[in-house]
Amino acid sequence: MRYKEFLVGQLFRLAPGHFHAKSELDPGKVPLISCGWENNGLIGYYDIPDENTHSHALTVAFNGAPLTTHFHPYKFGAKDDVAVLLPVNPMRESVLIYVAALLNAKTWRYSYGRKCYREKLKNVTLTLPVEGRGHAIDPELPDALLKEAHGRVKSAATESVEALLSRSGSSGPNP
Repeated sequence: MRYKEFLVGQLFRLAPGHFHAKSELDPGKVPLISCGWENNGLIGYYDIPDENTHSHALTVAFNGAPLTTHFHPYKFGAKDDVAVLLPVNPMRESVLIYVAALLNAKTWRYSYGRKCYREKLKNVTLTLPVEGRGHAIDPELPDALLKEAHGRVKSAATESVEALLSRSGSSGPNP
């Protein structure tokens, strides 16, 4: 497996969020994303015009815990305290999740006093697997890692449920 360093700005177009305050918006059905960690940054549902929405993209926080990154496989709008990373070339969801994990591993480098602004974000390096001797990102490794992680979580959950059932008696409640 070969790896290559890429700059965020080589892989993504960085779009600004469109809204400064949620009070600018009427309630609706489109998720609004901010810089928070909880709930994937979701702060509510609003009536957001289509031209101000994105889908299958990453958001990166500029405030709070800078560089906190979330993947959004759904239509969403963003506040102006996040960057929306739109892939320059199509990327599998597994690659976007992998990139989000790489960026989240770098959050320790930034703080409220040492923010990661747009220009800094463009120059953050990501080490990604590449195919053969080329420079194209290899989507197979992120897929394999996600499948392995899913298998481990599923196995651990199954073991946990089985252990609980064996302690309480697997026959279930008596009629």
